Amino acid sequence: ERGARLFAAGAEVSFISFPCEQTVATLIIAMRDGRSAETATVGREGAVGGVVSAGCLPASTSAVIQIPGKVLRIDAVRLQEAKRRSPAIANLFTRYADCLLAQVLQSVACNALHPIEGRCLRWLLTLQDRIGTPVLPVTHELLASMLGVQRTYLTRILRTLQRQGLIEVGRGRITILNRPAMSEVA
Repeated sequence: ERGARLFAAGAEVSFISFPCEQTVATLIIAMRDGRSAETATVGREGAVGGVVSAGCLPASTSAVIQIPGKVLRIDAVRLQEAKRRSPAIANLFTRYADCLLAQVLQSVACNALHPIEGRCLRWLLTLQDRIGTPVLPVTHELLASMLGVQRTYLTRILRTLQRQGLIEVGRGRITILNRPAMSEVA
């Protein structure tokens, strides 16, 4: 379900979760003042948990389901055994960890250097990449939370992007109208 925690920051991670189909999980960092921000988005292309490590380490982030659906899980110890026995599986997870790190580094750079409009568009494009449809089941509240901004501020941004013909905003959804133009702005 939306909002379900796969694991919380500080908790021992004893399993690896693989979002299936259109399921999307986000890794979230919570601040002491109660605010939080998304640091990575993971869909059917990846996994969350002790992907590289042996698992069972305290999590540095929380993993939360944002787009509900099916999730497959494997015990971290069993995955470690599979990686030990199969260099191909170990290599696949190492390559995925590199890709996930690249996503996080890109996110850090974008958050530091780009205005909110570009960051918003990048997040929407990332979500579309994960679920494969131009109609994104995302609310203003969810998107504001992922971007670390107030909902009222985000609503103004979305109106501007809609006037530019990039997106269409509906109740509980945002539709991508012009992906090439969005990519250019983002």
